Amino acid sequence: MTPADVAENLMPKVANEDVETSLERLIQALRRSKEEAKKKEGTSGEDTSKEEAEDAEDKELEEEIDIGEDPNPGKS
Repeated sequence: MTPADVAENLMPKVANEDVETSLERLIQALRRSKEEAKKKEGTSGEDTSKEEAEDAEDKELEEEIDIGEDPNPGKS
């Protein structure tokens, strides 16, 4: 995904759209992009534990965004 794709997904589609909607759209686009990359690579079953760990981390970050926590505490 290019920086332009990220910007496009963060831009509001309607005038009264909130930040959470834009972030959710970006998250979904990143997931689609990740899945497409996996399909192109033809990943084998050997890397599934690493992929599962990455997916769990993605889910954790998404939940932190949903409840308004800072995903990088201590970093300013």
